[in-house]
Amino acid sequence: MREHPLQLKSWLQAHLPKLMMGLILLQPMLDILSFWQDQAQMSNTLTLGLRFAMLAAVALAGFVLSERKRGYLILAAVLAVFALCHAAAVLQVDLQTLPREREATGWRMLFSDFANYIRVIQIPIFTVCFITFLKKSGDKGFAAIQKSFLLVLLLIAAVEVLSVLTGTNPSTYANKDIGILGWFYFANSQSAILSILVPVTIMAVIQKKTKTMVPQVLICVLGFAVLYFFGTRLTFAAIFATAIGLAFTLFVADRKKKKAIVLLLLCAALCLGGIFQSPMYRNQSQVAENAQAKQAYADTLVAGDTAWAESYGLEGQAYERMRIAGAYHYYLGGLVEKYGLARVAALYDYSTDVDEIANVRQAKWNYCVLMMEDSPLLSHLFGLELGDMIYGAENYDVENDFHGIYVLYGLVGLVLLGAFFLYFFGLILWALLKNAKKYYTTEAGAWGVALVMALLHAFATAGILRRPNASFYLSVVLAVIYYLVLIRRYPAVQPMEEDASL
Repeated sequence: MREHPLQLKSWLQAHLPKLMMGLILLQPMLDILSFWQDQAQMSNTLTLGLRFAMLAAVALAGFVLSERKRGYLILAAVLAVFALCHAAAVLQVDLQTLPREREATGWRMLFSDFANYIRVIQIPIFTVCFITFLKKSGDKGFAAIQKSFLLVLLLIAAVEVLSVLTGTNPSTYANKDIGILGWFYFANSQSAILSILVPVTIMAVIQKKTKTMVPQVLICVLGFAVLYFFGTRLTFAAIFATAIGLAFTLFVADRKKKKAIVLLLLCAALCLGGIFQSPMYRNQSQVAENAQAKQAYADTLVAGDTAWAESYGLEGQAYERMRIAGAYHYYLGGLVEKYGLARVAALYDYSTDVDEIANVRQAKWNYCVLMMEDSPLLSHLFGLELGDMIYGAENYDVENDFHGIYVLYGLVGLVLLGAFFLYFFGLILWALLKNAKKYYTTEAGAWGVALVMALLHAFATAGILRRPNASFYLSVVLAVIYYLVLIRRYPAVQPMEEDASL
């Protein structure tokens, strides 16, 4: 009976580099499929099922290949115990929710909440599995990942070009027809993916021994152009993080690449010179114009309500609430309806500035803040149900990933995920303090830039930690950092003892 597992293990290990490449190349394919499903107004059941099946298959492969299965069992136990605690917190709130409160309830919301949980826990699962894969495949596996990232970037660029040529580009900002998104479903996730792919891919090509600079010039032009034309502030920031980060890394770790350093800085300078023609700038200009129009309308509402309040002789808090009532009902209708004008006005300090009251991102967070205030202790520890973010026809799911983790999975969930990320930052710090010359390689610098950009997206958007298409790449980045610090053998240096905890 034991021959079959042994045969499976041997086969997996023999084919690991190709299997890893297949997994990575599958990601943009699934994204394109999701886009066309959405265009056809179909549910995402197919792609969601495929992603969950892929997660299960990868977890099984990692467990089979691992020499230390205890790490997998501990991870499974932690995730299962937390899931039970989260379920208890969700059910406690559901039992207290009345149908007239217009909140989403029922088994479908519970299923949606469970699916969202799977999306989050795929980060540690994929990370642990890819660490195992890299332990077993070594440099061949690492080379396969780098090659796959290059192929994915080329595929994304080709899709973007095709979408523009065929008139099917949905635009990064669809309501303004700004930015080249391509056949991809969620702009913030795609922004994170590009910001991860570009620095890693450019550095991999720079490190290749070639007779001419042509490959380096082509990949730099392609990478920076993809970021530039995408149109978000984060992809524009990624241009300079990539150029400066990689140039500094080359200056420190490989000064022979002087031409590459100049090329990187030149590309960044060209992008900076074209900032006023960039999709990012055009979008921000329209945002500013829209804000002026919103402020004018808010001022009109406040002026009318102020006159009404004065005509009735209102004073004190009654006067302050009445003068902002129309503006708050217009811009913060869901919050006012659910929590009352008094609480919402106090939370916003009676502001009439549309940068605050018309800020959708802030409104979603404030909705969740008020909801948390009304929630029992168990919810503070283990989070709320995803359906609790829906009120009437509005979805108040927060637009910042770390805020979202706190609301959905409580303080315990936020601490667990934060500790997971801090472990890898600890590895980086430990390696640099121990022997910076050994560990601060060109590859390490590129993957470090990718990690910083990924977590910056988590702070600024809801596009990575709860989006399985983007979080997959984050898991690969974390696994590679582990590989570069604890697994890889460096020439002419006393090799480190391999950590066998996973």
